[in-house]
Amino acid sequence: MARENEWGYARIQGELKKLDITISKSSVANILRRNGLPPSPERKGLSWREFLARHASVFLCADMYQKEVWTFQGLTTAFVFFVIHLHTRKVILARATFSPTNQWLKQQISHVIWACEDQSIEARFFLRGNDMLYPRDMDAILKSSGVDTVKTPFHAPNANSHSERYVLSCRKECLNHLLIFGLNRLQHVIDCYASFFDEHRPHQGIGNRIPAEHNVDDKRRGGTMPYKARIVVRKDFLGGLLKSYYRRAA
Repeated sequence: MARENEWGYARIQGELKKLDITISKSSVANILRRNGLPPSPERKGLSWREFLARHASVFLCADMYQKEVWTFQGLTTAFVFFVIHLHTRKVILARATFSPTNQWLKQQISHVIWACEDQSIEARFFLRGNDMLYPRDMDAILKSSGVDTVKTPFHAPNANSHSERYVLSCRKECLNHLLIFGLNRLQHVIDCYASFFDEHRPHQGIGNRIPAEHNVDDKRRGGTMPYKARIVVRKDFLGGLLKSYYRRAA
């Protein structure tokens, strides 16, 4: 109880009383000291991981990554800005541009807010890095919609680990295997991967569920059935680079 909460001796004593365990405050203090736990004021609060886990349903995680694209001017660096919903792992937005200007980023944030309204996502926090590309006006737009911006510390990619993991998955499963010509083609690839990520790819962080079906009961997702009655069909994305398997009715 002391490790999971910031309770003092009396509060723990009261919680134990609910469980029909009678113990004095001094005994609680002795037990905590023997296990290396200081009094409540000196005890550490929630870890960053615990904080994110408790508030996952109201957290949006954003980041930006680069991809080299061939154009008539040669190899050009494109920037991809994306936002994911932490609780469901759904990709709310993923857009590519050669010039991530302040105006362009503010426009993307407006799209994020509209997408959250359409998907009934009640965002409360917007987690992003300290990149100078992000304009101050972007934070103001979020604030006007009731969303507070949370900036990660400098040189601390683990503070936004879910976004970093999405970038790794996108590169490893998709972008690293393709030679892309033009921004439109890059956007098509990003859209295809986002659709695959949301609707077909199981995620270990949410119990190997698919983000689009995160809140769907197992019974509604099909449950179990005899092996002989299963007809498994494969669906290909991007010419077979990405594959998904589903059960077709007999």
